[in-house]
Amino acid sequence: MEQTKISAMMEGKTFTRENIDHMYQMVQEAGTPEEKTNVMKHSVFFVGQLPLDANNVVVEKKLEQQLGASILQGQMEDSKHKLLTGLATQKLLLEKDNGSYQVNTKYEKSILKVRKVARAFQSEQTQISEDDLPRVKKMYQMGTKYYNAGDYEQAAASFMNTIEMAGYRMGYYSLALMYRDGKGVDKDPEQALLYARCAIARGAVIAESLEEELLAEID
Repeated sequence: MEQTKISAMMEGKTFTRENIDHMYQMVQEAGTPEEKTNVMKHSVFFVGQLPLDANNVVVEKKLEQQLGASILQGQMEDSKHKLLTGLATQKLLLEKDNGSYQVNTKYEKSILKVRKVARAFQSEQTQISEDDLPRVKKMYQMGTKYYNAGDYEQAAASFMNTIEMAGYRMGYYSLALMYRDGKGVDKDPEQALLYARCAIARGAVIAESLEEELLAEID
């Protein structure tokens, strides 16, 4: 698909481990005022995607769910640390006495602008998914039939197709269950957790209890 202006602006700035590592490295290496300004222009997009409460404090549980849509649990703390401390180093976030992080109101206007870009980007991704939904639902139904027939490998392949085609939330949820149980795939609680969080990030409330179960198992 042709890259839009919005997707071009978000390129390299979404919550993946690679993007967070790159941002953190840029922060550490910026020495001149010009470099620091350029890094801040890049980093403010990360602030624009943070889940905030009414007081503009980062909601860490929701942040972990967002990060968990692309980052394995074993890498979570490192990525979260780099994200929050990298932004705090630039004073885009302020660390409070209780260890939480709050948006620096000094940069509120810039952050509001990039939050609009982030929401527009999410809307674009949602629209792409909706356009493919009829075809995806048929693929998901096929996967369910394979699963009920005990053909778990074909079921997993069908569910995988639904997430590759359109990031279908129930495809993620079903794969999370299969990785939890080791049906059609190798049993892998961390991979199951990643898929559960992908489902949650896309609105599958049903996956929240599975997330809690997997977290307890991993811990």
